[in-house]
Formats: sequence, structure tokens, C-alpha cells
Amino acid sequence: MAETFRLKIIAPTGVFYDGDIERIVVRGTEGEFAILPGHTPLTTTLACSTFQIIFGDKNKKYGTLLGGFATINPEETIILTDAAEWPEDIDLERAKEAKDRALQRLKDSKYDAARAQIALQRAIIRINTKEHH
Repeated sequence: MAETFRLKIIAPTGVFYDGDIERIVVRGTEGEFAILPGHTPLTTTLACSTFQIIFGDKNKKYGTLLGGFATINPEETIILTDAAEWPEDIDLERAKEAKDRALQRLKDSKYDAARAQIALQRAIIRINTKEHH
């Protein structure tokens, strides 16, 4: 059996995931990286993105992380995020409506463009995760 480490993903609604895994691939603000057992201690910010948990050669689970940060230690990684979702929990129609709404708000100067851009990014991540995983 491959070496594992403990992963905890915590969202404002509670513990999203808590278990032993072999590897997780996440996107930081500087790009995508993998966390494996024995990883050098690190605290880093996370971008809104799809993540991938690996339990073995063919056993993978995907989800979304909507920002946050990770505290990484050799035996445990804790991710605190604004929101996390499994693909089966994503409402595709709602995500598409959020994307359309954000695109409209980006065209209208009365809306905060930065907030609309974040909403657009989150909607696209949800759509891509749902459609591809």
C-alpha cells in the first residue's frame, strides 16, 4: 500500500472532507501543484479551481475549491476554503445562470467589475468541474 497523509478540507458550512489520501493536486496563486506524504511544511493561498484527490493509480475524486489557503505538513494538510463542492452537488443550470449574470454585469458600469469577475470565475469552475468530472 502506498504511503498516505491526512487531508482535511474545511468550509464555512463545516468539514467537507477528512480522510487519508495518497496525493492531492490543487491550484495555488502561482500555479498547480501536488501535495504528497512527507511534503515540506508550507502555508499557501489557493486559487478558485478544480482539485483532484488521488487514492491509487485509478481511484481519483474531483471537486471545486473556491479560494482559501492550505497549511501543509509532512503528515497532514488542512485546507480552509470559502466553499468546496463535489461535481454531483453542482447545479449546472444555476452555474450557467450565474455565468450569464456575471457576463452581463461586466458589461454594465453600475456593477463592481471585480466582484463580477470573481463570480464569473467561480461559475466557470463549477461548470467545468460538473461537465468534465
